Amino acid sequence: MTQKEEGRNFSYNYEFIGQRFIANLDFSQQYLQIYHARLNGLRSRTLENAAHENKIKPLENLMDLKQHKKAVIYGTIARYHKAKPSTIQKYLSVVGSIESRPSDFGNYWSENDELWLEDMSGRLLLNFTNCQDDWLNLVTGVQIGLFGIIEHTGTFSVEKLYFPQIEKPIQLKGRGEEYICFVSGLEMGSLGYDHILLNLFSQYIMGNLGQESLEDSRKIIRLVILGDSIYKHDEARMIDRKAIGDASLRGAAELANSIRFLDTFLSELAGVVPVDLIPGDMDPSNSSLPQQPINPHLLPSSSRYSALHSYPNPYEFMIDNCRVLCTSGQNISVLSQFTNPNLSFTDLMALTLKFRHLAPIAPDALACIPMQDYDPFIIDSFPHLYVVGNLGSYRTSTYEGVKIISIPRFSAPSHNIVLVNRFNLESKIVSFDSMI
Repeated sequence: MTQKEEGRNFSYNYEFIGQRFIANLDFSQQYLQIYHARLNGLRSRTLENAAHENKIKPLENLMDLKQHKKAVIYGTIARYHKAKPSTIQKYLSVVGSIESRPSDFGNYWSENDELWLEDMSGRLLLNFTNCQDDWLNLVTGVQIGLFGIIEHTGTFSVEKLYFPQIEKPIQLKGRGEEYICFVSGLEMGSLGYDHILLNLFSQYIMGNLGQESLEDSRKIIRLVILGDSIYKHDEARMIDRKAIGDASLRGAAELANSIRFLDTFLSELAGVVPVDLIPGDMDPSNSSLPQQPINPHLLPSSSRYSALHSYPNPYEFMIDNCRVLCTSGQNISVLSQFTNPNLSFTDLMALTLKFRHLAPIAPDALACIPMQDYDPFIIDSFPHLYVVGNLGSYRTSTYEGVKIISIPRFSAPSHNIVLVNRFNLESKIVSFDSMI
């Protein structure tokens, strides 16, 4: 549909294209089917180049391998992190039965981790001694093609890696200055929060902070709020709700106050510009990905505005010919625990594009809904713009024609939002610390 803003001379076609992230909250099924859907969904795009380059037909399953004969195989990576505690250790440490070590909830990656390849027929231990490709940041759940040979020990010696192939995005056409504004981690209701900053933000969007700010703010055509809009106290963040149950969490009154404050805040913004509200880890939505849209009944005042839209996490949309893919950050923050700690957040975002999967670590380390017929996190088409919120800093990068942007929390110094030009994807950061 075409969105037209009163008082702002902009017109554009907007389309929500993330229907695959709308899901029924049915947890009665097993996770085998989502792995099976992922395995089948990426097979042809992974093996096409491998077969052409090596002039051999990929094997149908791992059990067809023969010794001393080179082959192309395909399957799912399973990585065993020696530093990662077992599930029972994690649960016990959560409820205080044992003392947890600091490393229990940190980074588990090591060059010495064991990597296996699995399919529906079996599994193989992998040896990368003869592989020149970058294999060190492969994680559990990645679909991959491998060229190599099985050794007499039963280990598969890998020589070449093959990832799923998809076309780069078509270059955007058009010129102008129209911005999509991205913000994350508002954390309304947090203790000691300076509400002057939120007021400055809303006044900026409305164009009430003077001529210099007006030059950019009047060109904002859409506001995307990428999760963690309300505050969850530290105890609630650290507690595993599966282990002790939501009923044991304190802070229900604080949560209700935070939601009311968010409702009032959104009412101000939605009267000026279209607002897309995406849930995050702290927000009132299901904790498993894909998170479903925040219920409008929780926001009785702002939901009356047609300009307020509640969407799932992940979130994907089109503005004219520009395709935008967003998440609220869980897929990247959890991935950072299982990859080289020296990688930046934009490096990790590029990895998910390389894997053609938004959340390869799910459901192994990141909770997700057990889909039966498809895997919604498969990236079928590259976006022009890939944005992830609630990360440590503002950074930009490019991967195979995709503009990558990490969005910091607004609640953290120096209270930033990010503006992205929808025509050329150039971005700029706006800091509200300097306005106090």
